[in-house]
Amino acid sequence: MTKSANMIVAHRGASYAAPENTIPSFNLAFKENADFIEGDFRLTNDNEIVCIHDADTKRVSGNNIKLNVRTSSLAELKELDLGSWKEEIYKGTTIPTLREVLHTIPEGKGIYIEIKDYRKIFIQKLSEILKTSHIPPDKIRIISFDKDTIRSAKEYFSDIKSYWLFESFFPFTVIPKYFIHKKIIRTLTALKCDGVDLNAATYIDHKLVKSLREKRLDVCVYGVDEEDEAVGLISLGVDSLTTDSPLKLRSGIEKYSEGEIPGVRSQK
Repeated sequence: MTKSANMIVAHRGASYAAPENTIPSFNLAFKENADFIEGDFRLTNDNEIVCIHDADTKRVSGNNIKLNVRTSSLAELKELDLGSWKEEIYKGTTIPTLREVLHTIPEGKGIYIEIKDYRKIFIQKLSEILKTSHIPPDKIRIISFDKDTIRSAKEYFSDIKSYWLFESFFPFTVIPKYFIHKKIIRTLTALKCDGVDLNAATYIDHKLVKSLREKRLDVCVYGVDEEDEAVGLISLGVDSLTTDSPLKLRSGIEKYSEGEIPGVRSQK
């Protein structure tokens, strides 16, 4: 097994247990031996980058308070309790800024920054923050579903890898696997980015990974929470696995390396 095959990315931190996209979640992820954390980031109306997936706060506040992130100030957002609904020990947990998230990252670890705000001003603000960060460029990945955002990221951050996020759940009876592969490769060629972050599904196979490797592109997979699926993807040679449960996935991979789990990719 290659070193890259062991790379575990904690999706919104260890979000199976702690409130997603929060400092407790990221701290727990590193305790569970994640190599990278992954977080979603948006810009407030006073130009602060904060870590939150949705455009508003309704879901992460336990369906209690709905504030639009883009039209709210950092101070207003910081007043919300994101932890009480999850578990009492997380009471008082707040929305973190990007700077606060970066401070949680130990030496040798890294971050996947998913850009949810597609405005140019976000990239500009991100550039300001990363220039003063202690995290080296090789420990940062920028990811986004938005193609123009990935293009801008490559312009601003030539020394940081940028990955296009892709998602497909269509059964092959509706869209043949060949067409999904063609779309992925064609888009990546046009974007001239460093790789792709794919949702875990059966369109990912040896042929696709081989084609991407031939173009010297990184291949990452998100939404991986089952051990057998992780093992199958590792056997294909992907670079990283993004999961809600870093410890669970790490344990499964270690069992595989010891020969306890068959490396057969499930074809659901």
